[in-house]
Formats: sequence, structure tokens, C-alpha cells
Amino acid sequence: MKNLNFFVLAAIVLLAFVLRIYNVSVLPPSLSWDEVSIGYNAYSILKTGHDEHGLFMPLDAFAAYGDYKPPLPVYLTVPFIAIFGLTELSVRLPSVIAGALTVLVLFFFVQELLKSDRIGFISSALLAISPWHIQLSRAGFEANIALLFVLLGSYFLLKKWFLIGWIPYVAAMYTFNSARYVVPVLAVIFMFYLKKSLLRNVKSVSIGILFAFILLLPLVPHLVSKEARLRFGEVNIFTDASVVQTANERIEADGNTFWAKIMHNRRVGFARSYLLHFFDNFEPKFLFIRGDGNPKFSLQDVGELYAIELPLLILGFKWHFRDYRAIAWLHLALLIASIAPAATARETPHALRIENALPAFLIAISYAISQITRKRAVAAIIVMLYIANFSFFWHNYMNHYALEFSGEWQYGYKQAIEKVQPLKSNYEKIVLSENIGRPYMYVSFYERLDPRLMRGSIKGSFDAAGFYNVTALGLYQFVRSVEIFEKNTLYILSPREVPPGARVLDTVRLLNGSPVLVIFDV
Repeated sequence: MKNLNFFVLAAIVLLAFVLRIYNVSVLPPSLSWDEVSIGYNAYSILKTGHDEHGLFMPLDAFAAYGDYKPPLPVYLTVPFIAIFGLTELSVRLPSVIAGALTVLVLFFFVQELLKSDRIGFISSALLAISPWHIQLSRAGFEANIALLFVLLGSYFLLKKWFLIGWIPYVAAMYTFNSARYVVPVLAVIFMFYLKKSLLRNVKSVSIGILFAFILLLPLVPHLVSKEARLRFGEVNIFTDASVVQTANERIEADGNTFWAKIMHNRRVGFARSYLLHFFDNFEPKFLFIRGDGNPKFSLQDVGELYAIELPLLILGFKWHFRDYRAIAWLHLALLIASIAPAATARETPHALRIENALPAFLIAISYAISQITRKRAVAAIIVMLYIANFSFFWHNYMNHYALEFSGEWQYGYKQAIEKVQPLKSNYEKIVLSENIGRPYMYVSFYERLDPRLMRGSIKGSFDAAGFYNVTALGLYQFVRSVEIFEKNTLYILSPREVPPGARVLDTVRLLNGSPVLVIFDV
């Protein structure tokens, strides 16, 4: 790589890192319940070698809340906790670093795919300032780390490094649940695309795939477990009883005829449902206007992509098929493969589950930009439009996002736990509301409970649905509601639960000023 190219790429990656690390401890405004779970389990591994449930060095999954988190994000968090302690920064650094490295890897992937430094630079620059990627990189989202591994594995395969090319794919499967469905499809696509090279390197390909299967063996027990089936059954569209009910009702209304059983077959209904969910992910409102409906994944006033990128995306795919048809088909296949598994879920569109599609979107956009910016005047207009789009996103994210959406991030638990520390010795027990999220993990995280003591003093059990419910932890009791208020008890409940005559000691407010938890006794 020439010196100039090196400095340009380094500048892009540095920009990406700065945009992701700046104020990351306080923006997003609080750790989500998944982040505190990853952080505390990493802390427990660091201190004891066991997870919160006492299992030694889990390799298939961390049971956590009963959602069975993939193990690699937890282990990647351990060294940062060892260095920086059990803090917000430690929990979010793996995602921040993965985000910046993904910008770097995207350049090399595009350079190898299209043999163009120019398009590689554009793609990396667009990823560096992408609202979709910035927002997911600034929180401890497993999907963001998985994207790095998916892209790295795809790059290795393009380079025909068949001995090690599958290893990042395996790492992705240990990182995020959706990657377990995306990666096998991507592997098949690349095997078809590189079939001539595969046939010339049968030995190295065979050894590489065998090694990958060996690395996957620890994951198999969880993949075939009842817990994994239970989680999948809860979120996928094929367990939607309404589809079957509608099919049966229509067949009966048509007199149970042969043609009615074909036309209204439940499989037709499920196929229609799948297509609806698949194309949800291409909605213009989702991609270019509002973004994901979940504020954790979007500002709600900026799309997952910038508005300027709508015409560029269309032109990019059109011109890509015009100029590089074989590569364009691979490009389209990678996009579809990244979205297809997520379309089986009931909640669509979902920016987190389809994050693997982001590079494919940006490559098409970059191809269009590379074609229309050969004239300086056009290039200047494009740059100014991107500056305007990015400035709008960044200003709103830095100045308004936390104020508007702190409640979406379980804001209040940390503040309440800190406020009661000087008061704890005056009470026999503390009753803490569960209405914000999973309070036992916030207590464990922010009181930095010794994992051995935590496991010895917790009262919890797994319910019929497989979720872990905790009723008490040391001095704390966790409740949905309170019917009888007792003396010598400190309560931390929502404002509507405060009884008449209570002695209010403090109030925890969201960043917009709305009360979220009240600390009181009676």
C-alpha cells in the first residue's frame, strides 16, 4: 500500500474510532440489561472462572437471564474489566474497537472484491460515519462484534486463505445468535463463487473446514438443546397460531374442498408471512427516514442509512450489474443472505439482526459515488450533502438523544443504587421495582458484588418459559408491585406506587426530568 493510501485509510479508521469512543461511557445514557449481564458475567469469569450461575468457563452459552447469550462477547470483555474495572467503558470497548476495525476490514474486502482502492476508501468512509453502525458500535451489542468476524471471514475467503478463512465465521457463530444462521449461507455462497479455486485447493479447503467443525463442537450442545429450541420458538413466525387458525377457518368456509385445502394451506400463509417480514427490511421509512422503531437502534428521526443514499443505492446496484455482473450477483446474494434468516422473526425490520447487510448496502452506494464524482463539482456536492446529513445525525445524537430516550436504556437503576448506599445500614431490607428491567443484575454490577457472595445470597429460579427470575439478592427484594408496606424497609418504586403518607427521601428522574423511581419509607 502506498504511503498516501496508508495515511488516508488510517485517517478514516481514526475518525471511526473517535466517533465511537467519544463520551461512550455516558452516551447511550445507561447500560442496557444485556450490557450489565455481559459485564457482570465477564467480571465473574475474571474473579472466579465461573459465570453468575456457577458454571465453569461456559463455551456454548451463558445462561444469564435465560436468554443464553453467546459466549465470545463475555470473554472479550474480561480483559477490559481487568484493566478498567467493572465500568460502562469496559463493557462497551469491545464493540467500539470492533466497530473501528470493521471500517478497516471493509476497505480490504472491497479492494479485493472490486480491485479498486477508490471504492474501498469510499466504502470505509461511509461506514465510519454511518448512523446505523455508529449507534450499534457505541453500545455492547453482540451483533456489532459479529459483523467484524463475518466481514473478516468473507475477506479471508476472497483471498483464498482456505486454511484459516472459516475461523472468523466460527467466531461470529460464538458471538451472536443470528450469525449462526447467516454464516452457513454465506459459506455456501462463497464456495459456489470460488468453486474453481476450491477444486484447485481441495486439501487446504478440507483441512480448513474440518478445523472449523472441530472449533464448533463446543457450541453443538446448546444448538440442539431444549433452551435453544424454546428461544427460537418464541421469536419465529412459524409458531404463530393465528396463521393456522386463519387457514382452518377459510378452508371450513369453503366447504373443506380439495382446492380450498390447497389455496388456504397454512404453508401458503407462512410463506406469505415470511415474504412480508423479509421485505419489511427494505422499507424506505426504515432505511432512509426513521430507522428501527426501537430507539436503542435509531434516533427515530434519521434512517439506518442517510436520505441522500436512496438514489445512490439504486444507481449503485444498477451500474454494478452493468459493469461487473458476476460480482454483482455475489453482492446481491450476500445482501439477501444477511437478511433472509432475520425474516423468520416476528419483529421486523430489525436493525440489529440484519446488521450484516450494512456492508452490502454501502458497497452499492460507494460504487455509485465512484461513478458520479469524477467531476469535481459533483464530488463537492456529494461531500456537502453528506456533511449536512451527518451533522444532523451527530447533533441530534449528542444533544437530544439521551434526553429523549434515557428511559429506553433502563436509566434509573444505577442512580437509585448509588443514592441508597449511605442509607442501607438503616433498614432491614430494600424493595426495588422490577418494572424498568432486571434489577438484580444492576445491583450486582454497580455494587460490584463478589461473585461468590452473589451466588450464595441470590434467590432465583428458571420458570416454565426458561427465563431466570430473581426475587431477592442479599438485602434487596425485587417486586412487580407492593400490596403491604412495612416499617424498617426502604422502597425504590415507580412514582405511581408511592402510598399516601410515605416519607420520600429522594427521586430519580430521567434526563428529560420525568420521575422514574422514588426512594421512600413508611
